Amino acid sequence: MSNENYISYSATQDFLSARRRSSTLIASGVMLCIFSPIVLLILISLTRLDILTWSINFATGIGVIVLLAFIAAAVALFIAGNRWLKVHENYEYEDCNLSNNVREKIIKENKVYENQHMIFKIIGITFCILSAIPLMSGALFVDALASSRLDDLMTGFSSATLLLVGIDVFFLVKTNIIHDSFNIILQLDDYTSEKKAGKKLIEKYATIYWMTISFVYLAYSFMSNNWNQSWIIWPLAGIAYEIFEAVMSLKRKKQFQNDSSIKRHLCSENDSATL
Repeated sequence: MSNENYISYSATQDFLSARRRSSTLIASGVMLCIFSPIVLLILISLTRLDILTWSINFATGIGVIVLLAFIAAAVALFIAGNRWLKVHENYEYEDCNLSNNVREKIIKENKVYENQHMIFKIIGITFCILSAIPLMSGALFVDALASSRLDDLMTGFSSATLLLVGIDVFFLVKTNIIHDSFNIILQLDDYTSEKKAGKKLIEKYATIYWMTISFVYLAYSFMSNNWNQSWIIWPLAGIAYEIFEAVMSLKRKKQFQNDSSIKRHLCSENDSATL
């Protein structure tokens, strides 16, 4: 392979630097999306528990305004983060040919980042575990409150769960984007040549999927005015997306194997014809 086909070290640094900037912006955007219903849930809970003297419609209106403001800020962060993802984005879908010298440098940088990656993962997983505490603590009030009052209290507790989940997701999304950047360049884990082949197709479907989920969430919430429960759409959508991505990956792997078999067969026929 000639030297002009190799990716330069400066190009890899541009890519990694841009992905680091993008990781903070996108992780912050995801966190704001998770935080967006918190004020709404707190106001609904405090109003129904008679701690606030507002009407439920007024409390809901204020909460929805804050929710939309958070979503707007998150979209702005996503747009800004996507700008940095465009820097050498072809590396994510095409083979990355590195010289031995450049590969060794990237491997060393990856090893240095592994410590920070592990710390961020520990923080994220810790907050994920802690996020169950607010909801589980509702059991302490079962005997003290009627079922309707307990539901109102749990609505407020769910905001604490969302707060902890948002922090958890921020650290995990940020570190995974950076970690994946090294995998993209070095073609490891989910970014081998085989898996890169159909990744762009999956991301096109992902954009349509999440836009549809957002539409369903907002449409249902506005029509039903059931903001204190409609947020459950997001974790269910996340699980459904993971299933979708796994199915697409299996199909892509099978297609890649079939294509490889056809190429080997054609090469074999050509060799036989040459002989």
